[in-house]
Order: sequence, then C-alpha cells, then structure tokens
Amino acid sequence: MGRRRRFMPSGKMARFLPWPTLGAALLWAGPAGAAQAAPGGFEAWLHQFNLGAGALILNPVVILIQWANFLLLLVILNRILYKPLWRLMNERSGKIRGDLHAAARDHKEAQGYVSQYEDSLGEIQRENTEALIALQQEMTEAGRKKIDEVRRQTSRQLEEARASIASQAAQARGELGGRAKALAAGIASRLAGRKVA
Repeated sequence: MGRRRRFMPSGKMARFLPWPTLGAALLWAGPAGAAQAAPGGFEAWLHQFNLGAGALILNPVVILIQWANFLLLLVILNRILYKPLWRLMNERSGKIRGDLHAAARDHKEAQGYVSQYEDSLGEIQRENTEALIALQQEMTEAGRKKIDEVRRQTSRQLEEARASIASQAAQARGELGGRAKALAAGIASRLAGRKVA
C-alpha cells in the first residue's frame, strides 16, 4: 500500500497557520476556561471587568480582545492580500518602466531612421537639382548652338537670296535696258517715220 498523503499547506501558509490558531486558542482558552469556572457563565465573568456606569461602560477585556482581533486581521490581510498585491503592483511598475524604456529606445531609434531618411532625401533633392541645372544649361547651350546655326543658315540664305536678287536684278536691268532701248528706238522710228539706230 502506498503512503497516505497528509494535507500540507504551501510554504507560506505552513509558516502562517500556527500563529493565528495558537493566538485564537490562547485568547479563547483563558476567558472561556475562567468563564466556565465562574458562576453565571461567560457574561458574568466578563461583566466583572466593567469600568464606569450608565451609558459609558468600558470593559478592558473586550477592548483587548478587539485589539487582538484587529491585529490578527492585519497579519492575515498582510499575508493574504497586501503582500501579493504589493508584489503584483511592483511587478507591474517594473514592467511599465521596462516598456517605457523600450519605447524611449525605439523612439530614439526611429528618430535616427527619420534623420537618416531626411538626410538621404535632402541629398537626392540636391542631386536632382544639380542634374536639372546641368540639363537646363545643356538645353540652353544646345538652344544657343541651334539658334546660332539657324542664324548662320538664315544669314547664308539671306546673302544667297540677296546675291540671287542682285544678279536677277542686274540681268533684268540688262534685259530691260535692252528692251527699253529697242522700245525707245521703235517709238522714235514711228514718230519720225524712219528707222533710228
């Protein structure tokens, strides 16, 4: 047969349980034992410690029992409620501090990336501006060359046209001069009725 397992509370509870049970046993055993021995029972025994009269009656035994209950409740609440609550709150605060630290680190890293992005964007814009200026200069230079070429061609064509016009005008003058002489001679011979040379 296997060994029987006894109920064993956890480590904290094992250290905690004997004190309240011992305190409760001592508090109850003293007055309860005396109350059983006293004639009239517990109430008679308790009333023998009353101080004062009328509406204001103080009983130091009841006050001590209430203080003991209060202290016992504080110890129990401290073990069961306050310490775990403080532990959870401290863990949460630590996690929040860690999260804030991580967020600050991530923010700083993101700021570095933003700064790097802005620097590279500025560099790209500078390069684009320089390329645009160079292209405009090339276009301006090409335009000037084209304009100069057009001017040269126009000048050449104009000179050729002038020379052609001048030669045609000279030729026309020569032809008109010859015709004018022939026409004048014809008119003169008609007028004179004879042939004029």
